[in-house]
Amino acid sequence: MRYYELLYIVNSNFERKKIDEAMNEIDSKIKKTNSKIINHIIWGKKKLAYKIEGNKYGTYILVHYQGGEKDKLDDLDSWLKLSDLVIRHMIVRLESEPDVLEKIVDTTSEEEKVDIKPGKKEVPKNNNDEESEGEE
Repeated sequence: MRYYELLYIVNSNFERKKIDEAMNEIDSKIKKTNSKIINHIIWGKKKLAYKIEGNKYGTYILVHYQGGEKDKLDDLDSWLKLSDLVIRHMIVRLESEPDVLEKIVDTTSEEEKVDIKPGKKEVPKNNNDEESEGEE
């Protein structure tokens, strides 16, 4: 059996509802090729290497699926190229079956997220550190 990985980027300015609609539409297009979807996961908003259609950021989404009909898969690739929902995409054939990934929910708020850059060695201190436990 053939396994594929599709990584696509949608506009980062889309609301969650619009991203879900795009994912559902791509799901239906993949299923029309007689393929079985294994994973469909949002990686999140990331900075692009260069501007694409005026966008500096994009929302990355990963799909693993078990291959279907070759002709229909070619049509899927063509549809993704012409789609207004997708900024860029890449389809890669995998050597082996991908693992089923659990949905990762990001529960941290924007204030709690830490952006550590190369060369920066400071790590923010957590209020519930081990030091406070030893004081009791």
